[in-house]
Amino acid sequence: MGRPFSDITLYTPTPYSNDSPQYREDTSLENFVSDLYVRKMNGYKPPNVTRVCIQPAYYKIWDRTWKNGSLISIAPEFLRDKYESLDKHGKYQYILDIIQGAMIQLSEEYKWDKSIFEKAYLEVIENEFTFKIDYPTKMSRDKKKIANFYIEKSETKSFGYAIIRIGASTTKVKLFEKRNWYWYDGIYQLAKHAKWSDSDRFGIYYAKGALEIWYSIGKKEVSLFEFGTEVKQVDFSRFFFLG
Repeated sequence: MGRPFSDITLYTPTPYSNDSPQYREDTSLENFVSDLYVRKMNGYKPPNVTRVCIQPAYYKIWDRTWKNGSLISIAPEFLRDKYESLDKHGKYQYILDIIQGAMIQLSEEYKWDKSIFEKAYLEVIENEFTFKIDYPTKMSRDKKKIANFYIEKSETKSFGYAIIRIGASTTKVKLFEKRNWYWYDGIYQLAKHAKWSDSDRFGIYYAKGALEIWYSIGKKEVSLFEFGTEVKQVDFSRFFFLG
């Protein structure tokens, strides 16, 4: 089956040092938009490709795209002055347009399913760059409640929620927040381990119980456990390479 498609990474030319606030702000924005776009691809993997690298610094230097194993590199145009003149939403759109242009060009060159990228692009715009993922609902053991895990992201933070439905009542509870690691964010792994513990508690049971995050309906509180010990805040770096 091979590795899944992981990321589309932009390396835009910048006048800022990589330890400056401006550099971190630009990188966070670009990664946020790219992560959102990749999620809208709904798991599609271009044949024999796991990563796409967008390198505007080589615009008009490279006369073709490059493929090295499962990595493809492409060099579209990026205009720093234009980017800097835009407001936040304009910057989102500009970065999205660069990603879309690159993916459409690659889909035509390598015979990928272009409709995947066209749909992803439109969904990002229609949702106004809001990063939300609703996961499938699960019924409690007493069959009286349903719940699902739900993700929201900002440029720097990832938030995991439990959505609890009892009859006509719906409750949204924040289970945790963590640093946003974009395509490699551990929150996507945690989403696969959302479940009911019993008829009262819904949350995350990860790595055979090494990490547990539960919301109790009866107590109306969230409890966090690392290796069986209750903690006030989860150290996600103990469970994921990037934390």
